[in-house]
Amino acid sequence: MAVTLVVSLVLGLAQIVMPEESEHKRDLLLAWLRHRERRFQVKVHRPTRKNNRTGSRR
Repeated sequence: MAVTLVVSLVLGLAQIVMPEESEHKRDLLLAWLRHRERRFQVKVHRPTRKNNRTGSRR
């Protein structure tokens, strides 16, 4: 029962947030895809950190 409530709330929110014009939907989708691509590139190219805490904490 809780799953049904959550799904209906998510679908209702999606209908409110999504624009009516198909051109605007396309722009929104393209912006989201670009955002995901940038986030993926940052995760892939982020240098690894080395934990050099050998001394005592102050």
